[in-house]
Parts: sequence; C-alpha cells; structure tokens
Amino acid sequence: MTDDTPSILSHEEAAIAAALTEGRDPVTIADERDASIAAIEASIDRIREKTERAFATLDASPFAADLAADLDPERRAALRDALAE
Repeated sequence: MTDDTPSILSHEEAAIAAALTEGRDPVTIADERDASIAAIEASIDRIREKTERAFATLDASPFAADLAADLDPERRAALRDALAE
C-alpha cells in the first residue's frame, strides 16, 4: 500500500472527512458546501460505516500484517497518529 492507494471514500466523503479532521462541525460544513445538514450528516454516517467495515476487513484479512510491514515509516506513523486521536 502506498500513499496513492485510493481511499474507499468518495471525493465528497473525503472532503467532509478532511473538514471534520480540521475541527469543523457539520453545520459549518453544510454552510461551506451549500448543502443541507441532513446531507452532511448522511455523508458522515457513510464515512463511519465505511470506517467500521475497513476495520472489520483488517481484522479478517490474512494480509493486514504484511501490508502494515510494507508501509514506509512516515505512512505508518501517520496511521498510528490517526488511530491515537
């Protein structure tokens, strides 16, 4: 896996996830994107569901440890930091 491995998040979901990571709340994100709060909350629900599925996949995959071992140190540290937050 490399930094250019595509995310399972859509472009819209990735943008919303980035905004959440930066500390913006759903109302602010909706205002910025000229979207309804309900639409943003639905995207957040999809992001959470995809994240849960990704963790379940890692848990079930016989390749997870090998892929983690193949990560470059910076990518591994970034993922570790993301999980620690």
